[in-house]
Amino acid sequence: MNGKVLSYSAGSTSLDPYKFRVINDQQPSGKMQRLAMVFPELASFFGDPSQSLVIDAYPAALGGMESMTRVITYLHPPTCVRALRLAAAEKRRVVFIGQPLAGADLLLHAMETEMQWPTEVLWATGGYPMPTSLQQCVKDWLADRGCELSVLKAYGVAELDHTLLASMEEDIELQPIYQLIDERLQLDQSTNATTMRFNGQVVANPDRIEKTETGYRIQGDPSRYNHGVLRWLEQWQPSDWKRCTGYFAERDGEVILQRRLVRSVAVPGVVNRMSFEAMASLPRGTKCQPVCHFEFMADHGMSWLEKPKWNLQLFTQLAEERNRSAVSAAA
Repeated sequence: MNGKVLSYSAGSTSLDPYKFRVINDQQPSGKMQRLAMVFPELASFFGDPSQSLVIDAYPAALGGMESMTRVITYLHPPTCVRALRLAAAEKRRVVFIGQPLAGADLLLHAMETEMQWPTEVLWATGGYPMPTSLQQCVKDWLADRGCELSVLKAYGVAELDHTLLASMEEDIELQPIYQLIDERLQLDQSTNATTMRFNGQVVANPDRIEKTETGYRIQGDPSRYNHGVLRWLEQWQPSDWKRCTGYFAERDGEVILQRRLVRSVAVPGVVNRMSFEAMASLPRGTKCQPVCHFEFMADHGMSWLEKPKWNLQLFTQLAEERNRSAVSAAA
């Protein structure tokens, strides 16, 4: 292991000292070239490294970008702003690497700054599901600033490698359809496989990977991601995402949401209101209350380095009601 970078899972609660993977930048993986092959629209980002700038806001070491110029932001908003300005000044496309909620917050901070934006940004995201409602909001906000956003959703396993599969399209249910990127990965061709084979080794996987006609669908570990929560997030409107971070908790049957720190959100008289669509989509009889950013951190714990707890039991009712409605409609 001498001379190597050891990378632990971003957001994991495991304290096992040996659950890491080794990053060896002296052995290029060719993963960027493989992405450009599977998704030809990415060739402009990865084909000529001199034309792109990687802005890394991911909370773990990734590797696999040996030939790319990279700025590591450490999730620091001013550093992200400086890197975006550098890309614009050098007329480079941006590959922005960040998990959904932390990445969106960094971009919102940057939107408060009067500056020239790069003309193209590829947001490579992963770690947990990206709500389509959030993706569309950021896409629209950047379009207003003359910046075209593309989103690459990557799926990896911390102890194996990042971007084992990746997606740039969704099905009619707004579920990402993934394509195989890392050919060291072999998946069981049966539906609902919970194991995978990597470099000949069988690895258990709590996520459910389903083969489809056009690729793979991934259902996240249900102990982390309640389907009712994910459906509720899809009802959030631009005002909701500008106002709240996407981190929330349950307290006495009420959903407590964390407000953002960005100045543009502080509109007197409306800061505690969620949109009608978001309120109407809550489980029956449930209330929600946005609270101060730091009050939420003190009461419920929160870090941009951690994955959100999208498993509130309040939303089990919502998921079950939707499932019953779908069964009745099918009958």
